[in-house]
Amino acid sequence: MLIQEKVKRKLYLLTAFALMASALVTGFFFERNFAGWFSDRAPGNASVQSEVLSFLERAGWKPSAERVIVEKVGDRLGTARAVLLSRSKDGVSVPGVMFLVEEKYILVGKLFDSQTGRDVSPELFGKVPIVFDVKRMNLHGAHKRGSDHPKAVIVEYGDYGCEGCRELEKTLAQLLDNYPQVQHVYKHFPLSEGSRYLAEVAEAVSLQGENYFWQMHKRLFSADKSGWDKKETKRFVQAQLREVGLNPRLIEQTLEDGEPRKRVSRDQSEFPISQTPTLVVNGEVVIGALGYRDLQVIIDGKLKDNGK
Repeated sequence: MLIQEKVKRKLYLLTAFALMASALVTGFFFERNFAGWFSDRAPGNASVQSEVLSFLERAGWKPSAERVIVEKVGDRLGTARAVLLSRSKDGVSVPGVMFLVEEKYILVGKLFDSQTGRDVSPELFGKVPIVFDVKRMNLHGAHKRGSDHPKAVIVEYGDYGCEGCRELEKTLAQLLDNYPQVQHVYKHFPLSEGSRYLAEVAEAVSLQGENYFWQMHKRLFSADKSGWDKKETKRFVQAQLREVGLNPRLIEQTLEDGEPRKRVSRDQSEFPISQTPTLVVNGEVVIGALGYRDLQVIIDGKLKDNGK
C-alpha cells in the first residue's frame, strides 16, 4: 500500500537520513583526526571545505554543486556554504546536502561541532535562528501563490501524507486571505513512498498549467489518507484529476516520462529537513505545523522589519 503504515515509513526514512548524516560526519571527523589532518591552527573555511569534499569523494558521494545559501546561523555562528551531493544506489540517484558553518559547525540535518563531532542541535536549534538568504534559494520556477511583490515569503517544505502539513494548509489559506503582502512557496519533501507518488502527481499536473497544480495541491491535502493502500490512493487521485478536468491517462504518461520525479528530487536536494512541515519565513527556519496565531506573530514581525 502507499499511505498505510505512513508513520512507520517516515520513521524509517528519518532514521536512514540520520544514519546517513551520522556516517558522513563521523567518517569526516575520523579521517580528519586520524589521517593526517592535524594542524597547529584552525584551517580556513576553504581548507575545511577541501577536506570535506575529498572525504565525500572517497565515501562515494559526488558533489554536484556548491553555493552559499545560508545568510547566517544566529548572530555569532556566521555564514555557511552548502555542498549539494548525489550518490547512486541501485541505479537511483540519492540526494544529500552538507553545510559548513564557518569553521566550527557542520550541518547535515543536525548541527555538529566540527572539532568534537558532538551533536549540538538540542542546545542551539530554537535558540540560535538559522536564517537563509531567500534570494539565494532556488525559487525560480517554484510553485507560488499570494502576492506577486511580497514583503513576507513563506517557503514550505511539505509532504502530502503529513497530517501536520494538512493542518498547516488550512492555516496558510486563512493567512493568505488576510495578508495580501504575503507569498507562499511550496516545495516537496515526501517522507514515504505514497507521499512521493502524490508529489510526483502534483508535478505532472503542474506541467499542464500552474493553476492546475494549486487545485490539485488543495485536493491532495483535503483527505485524511491514513490507512489507504495503493489501489485506494490511485482511485482518489484519478477522481481528483477528472474533477479538475484532466485526463488520468495523460498524467500517468507524464509520470512515466520521469520529469515529475526529477522535480521532486530537486526540491528534496536543496537542504536537510528533519521533519515536515518546515517553513522558511523571510529566511528564518521554523519547524513544525504552526497555528494561525503563532504564524501571524511571525508574519507581523517580518512585515514590521520590512516596513510593511
